[in-house]
Amino acid sequence: MKLSRVRIKNFRNFRDLTIDPFPTPAVIVGLNGVGKSNLLHALRLVLDPDLPNRARGLQADDVHDGTSIQQGATVTVEVDLTGFDDDPDAQGTFDGALVSLEGEPRVARLTYSFEPKVPVGTLGRPVTVDDYAYDIFGGDDRGQSMRHAMDVVPLTVLHALRDAEGDFRRADRSPLTRLLRDRPPAEEVIQATLTALKAARGQLNRDANVQLLVSDLKGRLESLAGSQLSLVPSLDFAGREEDLIRSVQLLTDVAATRGIDRTSTGTANVVYLALLLEHLRLRRYASQGEDTLLAVEEPEAHLHPSLQRRVFAHLLREPNRLLLTTHSPHIAAVAPLSSIVLADSHDGHTTASVVPPGLITPAVISDLERYINVTRAEILFAREVIFVEGAADAYLLPALAEAAGFSFDDYGIVVSSVEGTDFAPYATLLGPKAFNRPHWVLTDGDVANAEPTVNGVERTWAKEPGMWRAKQLAGLAGLDSLAADLAKGIEAVTEVDLPETGLRPNRGPLVESARGARIYVGEHTLEVDMARLLRKELTATFEAFRVRSDSRRAFADLLAAVTSDDGATQQQQSDFVAKIEDIGKGRFAQRLATHVADLDLPGRLTEIGSSAADGACSRAELGGIRGAGSILALLEDLSQTVRGIPLLSCAPSASGANDGKGHVK
Repeated sequence: MKLSRVRIKNFRNFRDLTIDPFPTPAVIVGLNGVGKSNLLHALRLVLDPDLPNRARGLQADDVHDGTSIQQGATVTVEVDLTGFDDDPDAQGTFDGALVSLEGEPRVARLTYSFEPKVPVGTLGRPVTVDDYAYDIFGGDDRGQSMRHAMDVVPLTVLHALRDAEGDFRRADRSPLTRLLRDRPPAEEVIQATLTALKAARGQLNRDANVQLLVSDLKGRLESLAGSQLSLVPSLDFAGREEDLIRSVQLLTDVAATRGIDRTSTGTANVVYLALLLEHLRLRRYASQGEDTLLAVEEPEAHLHPSLQRRVFAHLLREPNRLLLTTHSPHIAAVAPLSSIVLADSHDGHTTASVVPPGLITPAVISDLERYINVTRAEILFAREVIFVEGAADAYLLPALAEAAGFSFDDYGIVVSSVEGTDFAPYATLLGPKAFNRPHWVLTDGDVANAEPTVNGVERTWAKEPGMWRAKQLAGLAGLDSLAADLAKGIEAVTEVDLPETGLRPNRGPLVESARGARIYVGEHTLEVDMARLLRKELTATFEAFRVRSDSRRAFADLLAAVTSDDGATQQQQSDFVAKIEDIGKGRFAQRLATHVADLDLPGRLTEIGSSAADGACSRAELGGIRGAGSILALLEDLSQTVRGIPLLSCAPSASGANDGKGHVK
């Protein structure tokens, strides 16, 4: 049996949340305060037999801020369950709660409702929480009570601040005790052990020190309470079967001398979880089995990252009914994409998204699961994500923002390289049909003249590959009109061959249109595009790796060509990039980023002749700077989005002049 759908209305930060399908197992991720724990508590209202009934009656602050108790708001939690077609006990329990059509797999809906006992208008006074009552019923039939359903599919929750070591010390809470009750020792073994303990008890009581201790304790009690307490103290071992089971301890070393209280907190948590899972497995397969759901809050607590990956990579690929809430990218990294529930907050209420079945092919799903390693799993927790082509972009972009006083870490911004130009799987994953997360794309323009294929057909897409990528990404974002306009515009622009130097006419408006969809297309490659803005830093970086004068001179000549007002030829651009590739683009960018982070960016813009509008670098001005325009426009738009202020202010300069091609000289 499993959860297949959850809907929560008017509960805490959930105005109206639906998760359909609800995955099994489920890994619920999201920023702090987004409502992951509240989601588990909503499920507890319906399914947790250990939740006291008084806790199912809510308080005024449990109602979503968009409504109130005084307005007669109703809080509901709907839970759909499937997978019990072969379980006659569950079928009998859920009779009256079925919402599926005849001939389809059975779906039972359990509904928790917290609402006024009588219509609000009939009270003649302000409504209070005392005028409310809760109920759990089947489907939409309020007369079909389902308060007993949690006995068939109970939910067990391990809270984030659990004390595993303390629970082991308490027999009434220890998972070891519960496991021993489910699988007790053989009766003859218990009796033999109790007999041996009885003999040991007699030997203990004959010891002179023990007799003296008991006598002194008896005298102390008589002096304290007189004859009002009829106590006859003695010392003893366990004398009953239940006492024997409760006294069993788990030892964790080869010599069997170290108890669980002498291990690390992380180890105790892993052992606790293992015992609990084994207990739930035995209960599930018992003759009158319980199909328990296990929810664990922040299971990463006290676990080393490598152990997090090992433990949960195993658990999340086992057939189980496990729900996790986590902040750990290490756990998210090993979670199947089909298991991830991404929670987010919009306009004061929480939303949640999953990857729907069939949206992404199994092969691409497999690729994405490899992509979301420990570092890239941060895209699931970030406030904003910027997808770039390679490591060089990933190093340079945060450094350039830092030079403007804009720290990505301060605002939860993650730059993630897709190691190529195929952005489609990643844009689909974070797109409106899946996780629906804010993301930006920075891609090279790679402008060129198309070469004929073997059969003589011209590859028109190869003239403006960056723009065609923008067209594809616009379609994946659901911006069909923009995608159509870009396709039409690119076709028109590429009717003209690429000039020996510079860009095709009328390309600028297409680039600007794509920027409106958070897709930023450069002109050539990153290194060429940034050469004019970062000429000094590029020189210092190259000379840090190459000491020969002829090599430095050759690089300086190529750098002069790509930064000249006339622009460089395609061959000069290729040779320039090749010099950097000889070092390694990622390695070169690492060192370059160090120089860029210390750059006076406003001063540099003035130095290269950028004009200013009212003392501030406008978006249009930044976006129009030759080469670096798309990167600077991205940073400007990102700054306005997350900070609400421009990227930077620049001192006015009268030296800037437009070159007539949409660029600032």
